[in-house]
Amino acid sequence: MKQRRAICAQVAVAAVLLGTVGCQWLRPGRPAGAVAVVNGKPIMEADLSKLVDEQTAGSKQKIGPEQETRLKLTLLNQMIDRTILLQYAAHEGVVASQEEISKQEDVVKAREPQLSSDELKQDAENTVILDKLIKREVNDRVNITDAQIDDFYQKNQASFNVPEPEYHIQEIVVTPHPGQVSNLNNDKAQNDAEARKKIQMLADQLKQGKDFSQLAQQYSEDPNTAGSGGDLGLIPQSALMSQAPDALRQAVLALRPGEISPVIKTPQAYFLLKLVNKEAAGMRDSKDPRVRKAIKDLLTNSQEQVLRTAFLTVVRDQARVTNYLAQDILHQGGKAE
Repeated sequence: MKQRRAICAQVAVAAVLLGTVGCQWLRPGRPAGAVAVVNGKPIMEADLSKLVDEQTAGSKQKIGPEQETRLKLTLLNQMIDRTILLQYAAHEGVVASQEEISKQEDVVKAREPQLSSDELKQDAENTVILDKLIKREVNDRVNITDAQIDDFYQKNQASFNVPEPEYHIQEIVVTPHPGQVSNLNNDKAQNDAEARKKIQMLADQLKQGKDFSQLAQQYSEDPNTAGSGGDLGLIPQSALMSQAPDALRQAVLALRPGEISPVIKTPQAYFLLKLVNKEAAGMRDSKDPRVRKAIKDLLTNSQEQVLRTAFLTVVRDQARVTNYLAQDILHQGGKAE
């Protein structure tokens, strides 16, 4: 009987121990200084704070606590997504060659000269890898058929009857004001000096033959057009003459199709513009190569956006993520430490 009581006591002690320390063994504790963990890899608070400082540097007015909390959450989610994609790329064997890294280093160095050599190389390598991953998983999967182009034309014939001349324009925008970004490189100028340096770097890249659309996707700070390669679509001549700022209007009128403007400065931002084409008034035929290309580009961009969203969703769903910052904010009633 005594032996039975002893066994029961041991079982009770074991149960207590499992209740107090067992959960810590099953759910490892928070790594010191981490704001999130992605598949076992911690994202450190110091790295998030550095990114927040970069986003708010040069601001004339200090942001409030609630705005800072939202900014931290947004930036951390971007860091989580980037980490997930880089881990997935490593799992899939997507790598960057030394030549690709070196070319990208030149771009990064012109934009962020303060980076150390190790930081410069890592940033360049990560950018190349992510570009190759998105190309493989998204861009290369797009397939627009002639039947889809014909179907789009038939359903949207009215939009191809042009009542006045139109200008097909692309833009790259860089603003000197701190804020959030939505370009592929999460790149944002924080003040006027950085904005001037960045826009000049992009102008130099274009002179060297870099693709306008690609640079716009990577660096443009207009959230409405960066994702589509800076494409503003077709702008009617009346809208250009009556609504566009004088500096931008004069730049467009001075361009011939295919040409890129010099850097344009307005009170709000710096611009680079490309006149893709100038369309005369009248009905556009479905066999016109320009019409077919325009439709294909539109359908391609739409399909790429859908595939990108689906791809990111699938990869995120496969990841194990713990967002400690979000937990802290929830626990503290909406405030970040």
